[in-house]
Amino acid sequence: MLKAISDLVERRREEAVSFLQSLIRIPSTSGQEEEAARLVSDKLGEAGFSVEVDGLNDVMALIKGAGGGRSLLLNGHIDHVPAGNMVDPYSGKLIDGAVFGVEGDVVYGRAASDMKGALAAMVMAGDVLSEIGVELMGDFKVAAVAQEETSGAGTLATIEKGRFLGDVVVVGEATNMEVALGHRGGAGMDVFLRGRSCHASAPERGINALYKAVDLISRIRSELVPRLPTHPVFGKTTLTVTRIAVKPDVANVVPEECSFHIDCRNGPDFPAAALKSALEEIISSIRAEDSEMSATVIPTRAINGPRGFTGFYTDPRTNHVVAEAVDAISEALGHKPGTKTWSFATDGRFYSWLGIPVLGFGPGEERLAHTNDDHVRVSDYLDSIKAYAWIACKICVVRREAR
Repeated sequence: MLKAISDLVERRREEAVSFLQSLIRIPSTSGQEEEAARLVSDKLGEAGFSVEVDGLNDVMALIKGAGGGRSLLLNGHIDHVPAGNMVDPYSGKLIDGAVFGVEGDVVYGRAASDMKGALAAMVMAGDVLSEIGVELMGDFKVAAVAQEETSGAGTLATIEKGRFLGDVVVVGEATNMEVALGHRGGAGMDVFLRGRSCHASAPERGINALYKAVDLISRIRSELVPRLPTHPVFGKTTLTVTRIAVKPDVANVVPEECSFHIDCRNGPDFPAAALKSALEEIISSIRAEDSEMSATVIPTRAINGPRGFTGFYTDPRTNHVVAEAVDAISEALGHKPGTKTWSFATDGRFYSWLGIPVLGFGPGEERLAHTNDDHVRVSDYLDSIKAYAWIACKICVVRREAR
């Protein structure tokens, strides 16, 4: 049956690529997913799925199994980050990958790798299984969700309101065709600094909160960043300042307030509480030298996993589904994929916190996410269709072979 799947994917190559291009050509930044959701839901409906679209434009699609098998849920997000300075971001053009240093054709455009390539492959996998007449014992589900980039609200809505779950979940975030077993957690901190405003022509009359922020950021980079721990599974904890703002934001006024945001990606050995404590220690140290230093650290992420760690890991030593998925992907690709953890966060954490085994597999590379070089290799995209379809056959169990 794998040969039937592979042969059909190859025969429908142009259609599959065209569908991905159509999806990329629809702008769908977070909160603006309606048109793209309609394209996805229509395609899934044509493939024989029963489809529901909720108020957030989350698409929940189901092919009901005959009974007796496990259910498989494929999760992918419809939304993407803004196009920024990307050239022709919604062109979805098919070009030679040599311009990006890769072999073969690629589809270029915002969200090609993060993650419309994987989402289109999930949809096409269901279409392929439907066309060849495979009947599964377990349910086959696709969750095409909204607002992943900003909050994870879409996946949370499908879980909490839609009760749309599976016995096994595969998240299609970019893995470069490897199998991801989890990812680091995240801890966001806002730091607020207070000064005293005055006319910019006489700065000595005030306390420049922006200067205080610059001093603090410099100490964070020189003292905290070098001693961040490295976890044996999740890798190096990282942090960076991503936003800064002043009040009043006026050209000729010394700012009396300054705030900046820290994005930290951590392992369980450096939880959010440890980050907050480390920041407060640095602030206290500066205050001992500078009595005008006044700063407060406020955590910004309220959603926490077990014991406050927002990451997850599906351990292959204790969960046999990892080996099952690796074997299925190996058969579909013709070679054994490596395993890894993502450096960024995914919606997979929400399922994992419920005790559901979660794996990641998808075309595209992490390094391309949110960049101006966003693209996906056509060969990997087509192979992902085959892999998703074959994983479904293995997890859900085939009751009736293809015609």
